Amino acid sequence: MKLERLARSAALALLTTIAIVLPAIQRDETDAFAQTSDAMTGAFALEDEFVTIAMLPGTNLRDIAAEYLDDPDLWPIILSLNDISDVTEIAEGQELQLPTSQLQTAVKALAASLESIQLANEAGAQLFAPILIRNAITLRDKAIREKQNGVYKESILLSSRSIDRAESARKKSQENRDVEAEARLSDRQGWVEGQKIQENSWTQRELNAVLNEQEKLRTLSSSTAQVVFRDASRLRLNANSQAVIERMRADPLQRREDAQISLVQGDFYALLASENNRNRLEVNLPNADATIDSGSFWVSQDQSGAKFSNFDVKPVSVTAAGETTVLGRNEGAVIRNGRAPEEKVNIQGRVHLVSPDEGAVFYGNDAELVWDPIGGGEQYWVEIAYDPRFDRMAKSLFGIEGAQVGNLELDPGGYFWRVAAIDAFGLPGQMSTVRKFEVRFDDTPPFLKILVPGPDAILRRASITLEGETEPEVEIVIEGDRLEVGPDGRFGYQMEAVEGENSVTVTAIDRAGNETQRVAKFTYLRDENTNIAFDDALIRDERGRFLTAGDTLTLSGKVNADAKISVVDAEESIRSETYAEPDGAFLVNIPIAGDEENLAIRVTSPSGYAFEETLEAVILDTAPTIRFSSPPPLVTSESMLQLAIETDQPASVIVNGHEARAENGAAHVEIELQQGPNLIETVATNAVGLVAIDKRTVIFDTEAPTITLQNIEVTPKGETALVSLNIGASDASGLAKTSRFNIRSGEQQHSGVLRFNKIRKAYQGSMEIPFGEDELIFEIEIADVAGNVNNLRLVQ
Repeated sequence: MKLERLARSAALALLTTIAIVLPAIQRDETDAFAQTSDAMTGAFALEDEFVTIAMLPGTNLRDIAAEYLDDPDLWPIILSLNDISDVTEIAEGQELQLPTSQLQTAVKALAASLESIQLANEAGAQLFAPILIRNAITLRDKAIREKQNGVYKESILLSSRSIDRAESARKKSQENRDVEAEARLSDRQGWVEGQKIQENSWTQRELNAVLNEQEKLRTLSSSTAQVVFRDASRLRLNANSQAVIERMRADPLQRREDAQISLVQGDFYALLASENNRNRLEVNLPNADATIDSGSFWVSQDQSGAKFSNFDVKPVSVTAAGETTVLGRNEGAVIRNGRAPEEKVNIQGRVHLVSPDEGAVFYGNDAELVWDPIGGGEQYWVEIAYDPRFDRMAKSLFGIEGAQVGNLELDPGGYFWRVAAIDAFGLPGQMSTVRKFEVRFDDTPPFLKILVPGPDAILRRASITLEGETEPEVEIVIEGDRLEVGPDGRFGYQMEAVEGENSVTVTAIDRAGNETQRVAKFTYLRDENTNIAFDDALIRDERGRFLTAGDTLTLSGKVNADAKISVVDAEESIRSETYAEPDGAFLVNIPIAGDEENLAIRVTSPSGYAFEETLEAVILDTAPTIRFSSPPPLVTSESMLQLAIETDQPASVIVNGHEARAENGAAHVEIELQQGPNLIETVATNAVGLVAIDKRTVIFDTEAPTITLQNIEVTPKGETALVSLNIGASDASGLAKTSRFNIRSGEQQHSGVLRFNKIRKAYQGSMEIPFGEDELIFEIEIADVAGNVNNLRLVQ
């Protein structure tokens, strides 16, 4: 019979839901309910107990529920039994079917509540209305137990409340399934204006301004604007363009967004996200519409009509005057006003860039970009940006005549550039490869110092090496000869001195054309060898001072054969003496009296000719001290760790096996962090080999805290209610000590702070708020020590 089939169907559906949707119900409860359902179906299998009534004028569902079901609050049961979704659908005189026994009503009510819960879950209630759907499930669990205990009226009441909660969850979920999305003005060059639907005039749009549905956006002369959607898709409006964001809708459950753009005039270039993450995008023009599957395309609109260029393998479908043209990769089309699309054409290929070379440097405003002309290229489109993705535009030059452009008037900094050819139809072709160049402004003459020979030096050999120091990448000119400078700025020049006084002019010219001149003056007196050639292996600092780790300095080198070598201090006392070998080699050990000492080494040849050189000795017996300009963080969410390391003495610095570069008096290094703890080992070694080691651990964490518990209790206290929050959380790098929360009830908002309980591993707190009928919306921010945030939103 109908009722028997209905009861068995409802019981089976309920058991399935208990096993799948409501895992909190224990197995023994499920089995007990199955037995009760079987007995129940047998109890009324011989007859159907329904009554049909008509909806009379002046009556409502609560009156009918009170008369036939003994409780006015059971009116949702009547809607569910008659397949009516909303009370407004009931008309006067409409017939309604009602059960006449409490047992039958309890069975039907449970089946109806199950169906309501399933419909709510299909609409996304677990995501958008978790508290409401959880209440619906809890009420249905209680209704099952009351029916098993034979308390049918209470079971019906609980089922009715469950249906009410589930229906509220379904409606709330459906409302949140179609919400307005937002875009962002990620880049703006020049003057960019916008007009929201509620605004009466155009106003300037600042960088990172939020753009909404029906918002207009326009660029003026020499201006560009880039709009970024939430899926990372982006489109760039070029100069003198106007567009309207007609539609941006988001479905959080499906994680999809739809966007519709109207191009009023001008042109834009679009680069959409990967196919798996991409919004669905439509482009509307005054006389054409386009459905976009392509991830890279260009479109323009002017008084004559529209133009399209597609750079992607995915198509662009353009419809005008009832006809559709599908553009494949590297194809374009022109649409005249009021006409169907013209025959599609192949757009221009890539342009070959000529100069400047990759990484070239321009000084001042003399930057000039040159490329090879391409056949059929009537004009060219040049883009110059601050980044290789062209997210931050410096200049966009459309319609350039000829294969070069100059007088760019760029500020100092690094730039990236690319070029596309524009054919006779006005369609831009494929963009070229990207190159980088730099603009510098420099009016400071370079540093220049002559190290050897010293001021007014007296030399005994005609062949000398003039040595000096300047800045890297500087050109040195001596006697008309141009010299290359080493990476450290040092240079040397071999020359022959003339007997008597010598004057040599040294000119340093930097890449900006700035010059510095120095004159080296010395005297050459021909005599026996007066040069002490110290061994290159001896350790010296940047000032030429000899370094030792102990209180004895060892010097070695070559002088005149069999010469006597004497080392004397400032009081002319002899510290040490030795004789050179027949080949001139010598080695002498010198005791050092202080941390620093000025000495003289005197060489006397067998013929009696004597000469000497001064030297400085420095005892370096302490390892360098390592100090960070900014201490490494204990925890960070940045993947690249930038370190600046200072030492109290010259030293080479190695961090995790990477040699740090010296710059501005510090050693700089960049370390790529791995997720979790990272050991940062810094080793500093001074000139005499003494080593200092610093070990630290930096935790790299980009993962937001995990919510492990969501427990909110609302306890009425008369006109107020005590709200207790207990939010469990965990994070690998550690959690913040406190978290913020907001409670919104209608137009009221209450804010507070939760404190982390280490023992319970949860944020806890409470607040007393006015008690009302409005639903409570909880917004909770959980952050870890690295700054990663998990925002929790609950409705009750």
